[in-house]
Amino acid sequence: MSVQIQRRLFTVQEYHLMGEAGILSEDDRVELIEGEIVQMAAIGTRHASCVKRLTRRFSLIPEERATLGVQDPIQLTERTEPQPDVVLLQFRLDYYETAHPMPSEILLLVEVSDSTIDYDRDVKVSIYARSGIQEVWLWDLEVNCLEVYRDPTANGYTSIQKFERGEIVSPLAFPDFEVSVDFILG
Repeated sequence: MSVQIQRRLFTVQEYHLMGEAGILSEDDRVELIEGEIVQMAAIGTRHASCVKRLTRRFSLIPEERATLGVQDPIQLTERTEPQPDVVLLQFRLDYYETAHPMPSEILLLVEVSDSTIDYDRDVKVSIYARSGIQEVWLWDLEVNCLEVYRDPTANGYTSIQKFERGEIVSPLAFPDFEVSVDFILG
């Protein structure tokens, strides 16, 4: 006789209640992915440096054009609330005080990966596509390149480009704003 193991999946609301009850603390490096609480990898120095460079570069976009978020939660579904490394959001006067950003408010989502590239590419980027996020940048620090995902569908992104050292890329939402791969990779 085989026994089927069932997982208890959590909603975003239950996940937040765990924080309020002290089950999860602000120091816990976790995110909610498809109902499961997933421990995030420790942030290495190269990862942190890349995020700092991205933050510095994107901070040059005028604030009335976009709001910059760094390692903040976004709510994708009732069971998914990841914390991407960097997001460019539609500008809102309240700076998202009343609710975490939703997919329709995300202009660009950026993940930096030094040890979790397969998970980020296969799981998180797929979730971002299903959520309708128009553009995702995945910085692969293992091979020193940028993967750019555009045109989301339920089955993934239909446009995937790779940028290497020496190249420049611009976000769809800001075609006049250039980002140097060399600068971000250091």
